[in-house]
Amino acid sequence: MSVRSWLIPAFLSVALGVCAGQPANISGSWHLNIEKSHWGSKLKPQSVTLVIEHNEPLLRYSGTVTHVNEDTRDFIFEGAIDGKPYSVVGSGGAGTVVLHRVDLNTIESVFRNADGTSIENTRTSVSRDGRLLTRQIRLQTPAGTHTWTEVYERH
Repeated sequence: MSVRSWLIPAFLSVALGVCAGQPANISGSWHLNIEKSHWGSKLKPQSVTLVIEHNEPLLRYSGTVTHVNEDTRDFIFEGAIDGKPYSVVGSGGAGTVVLHRVDLNTIESVFRNADGTSIENTRTSVSRDGRLLTRQIRLQTPAGTHTWTEVYERH
């Protein structure tokens, strides 16, 4: 086998391996699919829109939650998927969040409100085709623990 005949397949294998090893880019506008989501004992919202700007490891995450009574809550986060705490602000209050990468398609986050009475653990995964974003959430408060799953579609 000549150098040329094995060099091209070797290069392609390395190039494909590098591309396959990149974290999924979750940038875009995401809209909650209420019917595909599972709410448990949590009151479901009327709508949720997320806007995500993702440039690994940097992440800007903002959105609006609207409830049936037209009450809305805005939120924003800017930070990185690096295991360090970052501030989160919104009409629902403030706190800090820490994000860790689980695998190429999954991020785990832990949000604590400012006084430490509320802890939200979230596992966010994007489908292999990049069309669905799923958030599995566990919220612990003095009033109890709630779990639910939100499914978003990219628009």
